[in-house]
Amino acid sequence: MHKSGVVLVWFVALTAVGAVMLTSKMLDVRGSWLRAVEKNKAQIEKNDTELESKEAENKELRSQLTRLMLGWNRYWDAKVTVNQQTGEIQLGIGGNQGLGSAQEGDEQVAQAVIFAFQPDPNSPAKVSYVGAFRVNALEPNVALLIPVTPPQPGEVATWKNGTWRLRALVPSQFISALRTLRDDLVERNQQIKRKEDRIQDLNRLMASAKQRLDARVNELIGSDKAPQDEILPVELRKGLVAGLEEEEQIRNQEFQVTDRLRRDLLNVYQKQRALIDEVSNLTKKLPKEKE
Repeated sequence: MHKSGVVLVWFVALTAVGAVMLTSKMLDVRGSWLRAVEKNKAQIEKNDTELESKEAENKELRSQLTRLMLGWNRYWDAKVTVNQQTGEIQLGIGGNQGLGSAQEGDEQVAQAVIFAFQPDPNSPAKVSYVGAFRVNALEPNVALLIPVTPPQPGEVATWKNGTWRLRALVPSQFISALRTLRDDLVERNQQIKRKEDRIQDLNRLMASAKQRLDARVNELIGSDKAPQDEILPVELRKGLVAGLEEEEQIRNQEFQVTDRLRRDLLNVYQKQRALIDEVSNLTKKLPKEKE
């Protein structure tokens, strides 16, 4: 064979080996890319699902935020001073902060209602509902508010001076729940008042019954305060029990005297019978007169 043919054969062989190696490597790279594509496809599908879920959640949260903002409206954080006697509160804000409208001329302006919240003593990061207040006096930087509903006994004592959160509006469902709770509280207080009145009536009846019982006991066993005049009957001086005992003693003594007299009378009667029998016997022994 010619030398060029040999060279060509070796060149073809080497080329074939290189082609096999390159093909193998290409197949490995293609397989890794296919695996990466499948993995990325699964991740993309997962991300698409999560994205749809997050978008739906975001839409719902925005809807809730909108409803919340529409329900709660604006708010103020203001210094509050509480009048413990009347339940009025004085604010460190007024008309300049948009708390209400001032009266213009002779026209009457509707008094604004403000809903007050104070810091929760058990959790400073939270607030607790105090109640609804009506603006009674309004100045540029000061306002005086009075409770819309009269506070319950002892309720004002729980109101503390400090920074309160005031709101112009509270969602209707919360107002309805608060109204229901307050109605329940008023009803419970009325029930408690009725029960307390009933207890007082029972205590009065018990005291009256005890007085009658003491009087009856004093009638039975006597009393240290009973009069001791000897002219009075013994039951008035010492009680019915002592009086009965004395009467029984007197009766027993009279029974003993009566029994002794009865025995004496029986002895006399027996002696009389004996004398009668003796006289009768003696009479029979007397000589009879001759006719």
